[in-house]
Amino acid sequence: MSNDDDDEYEDEYDDDEYDDHDVIKKRIETVIKKAEGGDVYSMKLMVTLYTNNEYFPRDYIAAQAWLRKAAKIGEDDEAYKRLAKLLKEGNGIAQDLEESFDINEQLMFNCDLDAMAEVGHAYKLGLGVPKDEKKAAFYIKQFFDIETDFMREDKENEKKKGV
Repeated sequence: MSNDDDDEYEDEYDDDEYDDHDVIKKRIETVIKKAEGGDVYSMKLMVTLYTNNEYFPRDYIAAQAWLRKAAKIGEDDEAYKRLAKLLKEGNGIAQDLEESFDINEQLMFNCDLDAMAEVGHAYKLGLGVPKDEKKAAFYIKQFFDIETDFMREDKENEKKKGV
């Protein structure tokens, strides 16, 4: 999400009016209109509205549909991650561990460390794939090795900056 997106939404409404139901309704209508127009950020907001909002009915099937659109249109890793999590948990929709695994595996190949950990976890527990302790150990070790390297680099950069 870019700061421009935040500014665009914030400029439309005064913070003092945030609790006003009419303003909230108007803001939701704006998000719906933008999402229907293909705005990926608004599509992801729709997911939040459908899964975690008192002003909107909970609808995990609609949330899943918006995530699929956002992921496909925007080739958006965040949307794919949220979709994989929704499919894994199966809250309000049919649980699909295989598709969740496939999404995480693709994200892992795009260098997403969280997805790598999810793939290792899936192999360890047999979530969407046959249990495979060797593959589980491999991916979990890779995750920790890479994460440790990042932590080491961060520490070295802090020393260089004198932090």
